[in-house]
Amino acid sequence: MESKRIVKSDLPFGSEFSPSQVDLPTLLEIANKSTNWQSFELTVKAKYFDTHATSEYNRRKLANNCKLGMIAYDIINRNAQLTEFGKKLDSLKDNEKELYQEFAKHILLDKHGLALVQCILDMLSANESIIVFNKTN
Repeated sequence: MESKRIVKSDLPFGSEFSPSQVDLPTLLEIANKSTNWQSFELTVKAKYFDTHATSEYNRRKLANNCKLGMIAYDIINRNAQLTEFGKKLDSLKDNEKELYQEFAKHILLDKHGLALVQCILDMLSANESIIVFNKTN
């Protein structure tokens, strides 16, 4: 009998922690004001997900997924408190250009983003098709 192997990506995933869903400077502010992960999730739910046409359970799950994405990117810890990297981003939140440059550098250098870039370059050099999925696909 063949066992199924679960392959875990080295790249963080956070669909509810994406620019199409939330605003990073606002999330940093929420994390600064939150006293624990529950207050963080409730505030995120109220700010971003309360208007979603789904159940209360699913709206809470969306907020939880946002928190998990921020954890995966090393911005907050499990109690939704800013990490050292999160504090660095927070210090830049009034300068969005610098904020997103620092975040991009972190993704490329510390979260295996360069491996993704190299994979895309390898695919292009092999003349393979690259299909980008977004909300309209």
